[in-house]
Amino acid sequence: MRSYFGKLSNFQIGKILLLIFGSFLVALTLNSAWQAGLINLVVTTILFTSAIYLRIQKRWKDLRLKSDRLSQTLAFIIIIWIFLQCILPTPEYVIRLLPLITAFALAILASGIKGIKQYWVELMLLLGLAIPLEALIKPINQTFGITTLLAQFSTFILWYLGFAVTRQGEFIILPIKSIWVGPNCSGILTILWMLQLGLLFLVMFPTKLIHKILVPVGAIAIVIFVNGIRIAIMSYMAAHNYAVFEFLHSDKAQIFSTIPLLLFAAFCKSLIQKEPEQSK
Repeated sequence: MRSYFGKLSNFQIGKILLLIFGSFLVALTLNSAWQAGLINLVVTTILFTSAIYLRIQKRWKDLRLKSDRLSQTLAFIIIIWIFLQCILPTPEYVIRLLPLITAFALAILASGIKGIKQYWVELMLLLGLAIPLEALIKPINQTFGITTLLAQFSTFILWYLGFAVTRQGEFIILPIKSIWVGPNCSGILTILWMLQLGLLFLVMFPTKLIHKILVPVGAIAIVIFVNGIRIAIMSYMAAHNYAVFEFLHSDKAQIFSTIPLLLFAAFCKSLIQKEPEQSK
């Protein structure tokens, strides 16, 4: 071990220690989110921190890695505070802020307060994780009428397939039973999560202006399309097989949250593949 570190420069040793230290802090924040039941935050944090690591790794030689004692002292104070938040009962809004605060502490530890501007893109990405997406469901639905749009789309699917179906506002009415398309069934949370992933994709890969427009539009369209089919199926099952309806309405039916993700991943992959083809 001593001979291995003897071959490394102080710069390389500092990089390794910073990586180990950062991984430890990220693991603590992930554990806090997991204990709080914020599963979406755990998954998104893993994706974002992995992407940020790859992004910084590419830019490592161009970064100003020089810190001062004041910055180092501030960083260690913040890190101690993070550690305490991870072992003590912590409010949810603080847990959501921990990835951002952790990144800020590591940034000033590596580059000082003066060098923090080098990481503004990465910090802005993590700032997005601090937003409680669940709190945005009702305001977005009230503004854009997503549930009414989904009820219209699902009613059209059932009508096109030959079912006797009508709609009143957010209610889909079949001869035997009717169901209400509520805000929590709207897929808004999935849309917001996909938009976060779309933003990460646009940051990680060079894209044209048209792609920057297509990515968020594609994310929204995919979720609404898949969720509309889901609600149409649930409407039919509510009238003919209530056990299946309850299963599709529960957290156990992960297929309808997985399908949009797979379609969106394929959509983004197609955008990347088109770049080399168009350049030939």
